[in-house]
Amino acid sequence: MANFDLILLALIAVFIFLRLRSVLGSKDGNEDNRNHRDMFNPGPEDDRDMAEDRDNVIHLPGMEPQEEEPAPANQEVVREIEPVGPVQRALADIMAVDPTFDQHGFVEGARAAFDMILNGFANDDRETLQNLLTPEVYENFEQALDARKAAGETLETTVVGINSIEITDASLENNMAEVTVRIISEQVNVTTDSDGAVVDGDNNYIDTITDIWTFERDVTSKSPNWFLKATQTE
Repeated sequence: MANFDLILLALIAVFIFLRLRSVLGSKDGNEDNRNHRDMFNPGPEDDRDMAEDRDNVIHLPGMEPQEEEPAPANQEVVREIEPVGPVQRALADIMAVDPTFDQHGFVEGARAAFDMILNGFANDDRETLQNLLTPEVYENFEQALDARKAAGETLETTVVGINSIEITDASLENNMAEVTVRIISEQVNVTTDSDGAVVDGDNNYIDTITDIWTFERDVTSKSPNWFLKATQTE
């Protein structure tokens, strides 16, 4: 009877050993060559997997890595002259009451407005002009547009390039900010009559023009728009 019990226990032990082996496996001498992923020390395959994951990432606008790239060869480079002295202090006063004001952003906006206003005047685009000019300045532009239309004339303006933009004056009074810019540009301006004959200008002549433009904005206004208040040519 005791022998039978020993045999039974031995059979049970063998059965348990075989079950454990089937579940856990057995060593075959190649354990060190298997692909074990270490989450803290990734190997070459992990690096490749991570690179593939990066390739599958969809970058949202504005979230791409910022890398400095050289400006395209055909991109216009405009020289912005830094203001000094009283002008710089006046700009600081404007920024103190209007934190959204940015000197360089203003210069870029003035440059864009310069193109839009010149093209708007040449193309008789009164809606654009009304959105960019004070009522007084718009009235002067409108009179010139009416006179040109009555004469049957057409103006073609091409801004070849802007050489420089400089803030020459600034002020803040009663929440009204004013900033004056001096813009030196190269333009081709040609006026033709109703028959297409040139009455002023030359298509082959590039004229260098210096404009002094003053923009104004109520710093308490919710609108970020600046309006052209005055113009003159040097």
